[in-house]
Amino acid sequence: MGISIFKKSRGLKEEIDIKEAYNIWSMMRARYHSVDTIQIFKDIAHDRDFIIMLGRLADSWNKFIYEYEAQAVKFKLKTPIRPPYDYRTSAKINQFTDRYIFTRVFNDIVAQLYPLVTAYRTTTTNDLVRKIILNDLKEHVQSFELVYKYGKLKGWMDEPPAYKTAKTVVTEMLTTGEAFHLLDHISHRYHQLQLTKFFLSFAHDKEFRLILNQGVKTLEKETEILQELSLQHEIQLPIRPPHSMLVPVEPETAEDSFMYQAILIGMQTAIDLHVRAVLETIRNDALRKVFYQLFEDELVMHENILKYGKAKGWIIAVPIYAEPV
Repeated sequence: MGISIFKKSRGLKEEIDIKEAYNIWSMMRARYHSVDTIQIFKDIAHDRDFIIMLGRLADSWNKFIYEYEAQAVKFKLKTPIRPPYDYRTSAKINQFTDRYIFTRVFNDIVAQLYPLVTAYRTTTTNDLVRKIILNDLKEHVQSFELVYKYGKLKGWMDEPPAYKTAKTVVTEMLTTGEAFHLLDHISHRYHQLQLTKFFLSFAHDKEFRLILNQGVKTLEKETEILQELSLQHEIQLPIRPPHSMLVPVEPETAEDSFMYQAILIGMQTAIDLHVRAVLETIRNDALRKVFYQLFEDELVMHENILKYGKAKGWIIAVPIYAEPV
């Protein structure tokens, strides 16, 4: 469903809020650290294919460094100290094995993803800055996929405990963490379904009601997929919410803006949920694809809902960053 968006303008001058100013600075610092680490390890790694992969990671992160630096210049932000341009040494230190380097790089990628998600969902004022962070987030998850698959191919990934059932033959087993994420996703979907149906009984704005109805359909579709996967792997399903949430009385105190905020927070929680599931699904590739698709779909829906809330004036206003005099 198309939604007309009319951005509020404080004038012709583009602005950012105080959290966005911090997010730009924070992501520059994080990317500087990542590239610095990669460049050191790239110079002492042994395997040629591994060195090429590390170079691809550095190129990807440098691309976003340039974008963050451009925004910092535009808004006259203080910037972090930059690391050295590069490193060169002819020494190959045997104690620094490729497996050790892989583990450090892999853990760094995982650690960087969480503040990146936070930076994305807290950037609400400036759409261009949020788009840069969103693209960085998507590419970072793809980088995780690249490194994860390489490590799995090399046999460098640690194997978590398996989720065991009475089945003697399973096409692709789950780890205990993967089984939990399936259950966690279903529980969250049940909660969001019940909450969205409940809000439908109170919502006043016609367009907002259409959005809630579409949300119910999406949640029900995703829930069916997750339920089927759980049954395939013999994971006990939780109790389902009521089929409908009809409320005969329409209280005037139930404001659309309040319900919108609850829905938005639920979507942002779901983004965090999907990210954790993608990162921790390291045995079952088919299941990780499901979680990754949920993550991508959630980002698209979040963008649409966020822009709709901005047009309605339902987004919490964050103080605008004041440029230094």
